[in-house]
Amino acid sequence: MRIKTGSLILCGTLFFLLFFGPILNKWAVILILLLGLGSKIIERKKTTRYLVHFLLCLLVPTLAIIAACFIGFFHSYDKTAMTPIILHIGIVAFLVVYATDSLKELMASHQTNSSEVLGALNTYIILGLIYGEIYAFIAYFQKGSFSIASAITQSTSSTNPIHDSWIYIYFSFITQTSLGFGDMTPTSHLAQVIVISQTIFGQFYIAIVLAYLLHNYITKDKKA
Repeated sequence: MRIKTGSLILCGTLFFLLFFGPILNKWAVILILLLGLGSKIIERKKTTRYLVHFLLCLLVPTLAIIAACFIGFFHSYDKTAMTPIILHIGIVAFLVVYATDSLKELMASHQTNSSEVLGALNTYIILGLIYGEIYAFIAYFQKGSFSIASAITQSTSSTNPIHDSWIYIYFSFITQTSLGFGDMTPTSHLAQVIVISQTIFGQFYIAIVLAYLLHNYITKDKKA
């Protein structure tokens, strides 16, 4: 069966970012990611719905950070980082909305074809990106939340996790796939809790989604 164009474009975009993300400007990465998501959203014919979600995902953190400024939370932080913080929180929230919808759509499908498999792969990669950005936020607000090998820190272009979150995206996929190289380890309680949740959810996702796709494939084969 022919693969849906939107799924193929999104998959190509995600793998492009995984390979070339470290050498691209963070804003370029966000733009390319949104373009890839946009192709799939347009294909789903839900442009208005997702546009509203995206605006809400930006509005809520904006109001929250404005409130945080009033109570003095940002006094110890660089206020010039507020704009990228708001944008990244909005992007992460939007990715959560998109991944949730994709997972619901996948589990509602009663067939297994190339598009379904590609959709499952796209969602898995997006989950890794979501957790990577969450780790970057934790590292920004809680200094020393991660113990990082010096060889990794020397290869980064910026010491600000908000501006350069690649090493945390790398750590996210290492965690999600349960490889655990040991070159990065969570040291704060919050970071450890998030790592535990990703490890559980990552393995749960693979087990459930693969079982569901295989079940649909076998059922369809028997009916044929």
